[in-house]
Amino acid sequence: MIRFRALGVDFALPLLTLAAPALALRLGMPGGMLPLALALGSHELAHLLAAKLCRVGIAEIRLMPFGGSARIENPYRLSPSQLIPTAAAGPAANLLLAVGIAALAQWRVLLPGRAVELIRPNLTLMLFNLLPALPLDGGRILCALLGPWLGERRAQSLLLWSGRLLAGALLLAFALGGLERGIWNLSLPLAAVFLLASGRDETGALDAARAEALSGALDRDPSPRPARIYQLDGGAAARSALALLRPRERAWFVLTQGGAPTSLLDGRSVVEYLVHEGSPEAPLSALPGYELARAR
Repeated sequence: MIRFRALGVDFALPLLTLAAPALALRLGMPGGMLPLALALGSHELAHLLAAKLCRVGIAEIRLMPFGGSARIENPYRLSPSQLIPTAAAGPAANLLLAVGIAALAQWRVLLPGRAVELIRPNLTLMLFNLLPALPLDGGRILCALLGPWLGERRAQSLLLWSGRLLAGALLLAFALGGLERGIWNLSLPLAAVFLLASGRDETGALDAARAEALSGALDRDPSPRPARIYQLDGGAAARSALALLRPRERAWFVLTQGGAPTSLLDGRSVVEYLVHEGSPEAPLSALPGYELARAR
């Protein structure tokens, strides 16, 4: 992984991206990498500029053979007015670039064949990123719109399943293209892996955002609150405790092992753990709590 910093943003370039042109030529894939690089650069630069205008922080931009990924600050902490323009900027830039190239061809500044080579990756990148699947731009926009109606968790789950179906379709297209036409398009399986691997990151980001919202609510309301006690197995994931927490209620968790109580965990400890990027999949027994004395 090659990392560098430009325009105040960290960029990551996987080694596989550098090898992609050579692999593409070896497998007989048509076309060059320059049109894709132009489309990809425009797409990610638009995300960067929109994020700056909407006051959204970008942690890292990763450049990959099948496209790019702008890792903005936790998207589930953003308002729709921040998230939607930031997500839509990338596809919009590809569309504007494609229209501009077509205009140059119409004015005979570019040869028609060359214009088609430049337009195709822009339209492909735009259409792919507008598909309703997380973590694509279209999935981000749709999740922000559906969240108030379905709830963030349901909207996210729906769009993650959409991403899995899309990944399956990409793998099928890769296999059929290779077996029937002898064209093994590497971007298809790489995009499928990216979609399939995004699920845990997405659910973790939503858990962290909810924990931060709960933490803020608790800080704003220091007055005495009703308390509720839950019993959970110590091996249960931190996510299962987070789902039980409420802003105006103090929660305690009695953790058990083999049916016997072993420790007592404050709900605030769960919130603080997740706010500081703790894994939602971590067992509750790994979080700091109060050990209970066992009866002999």
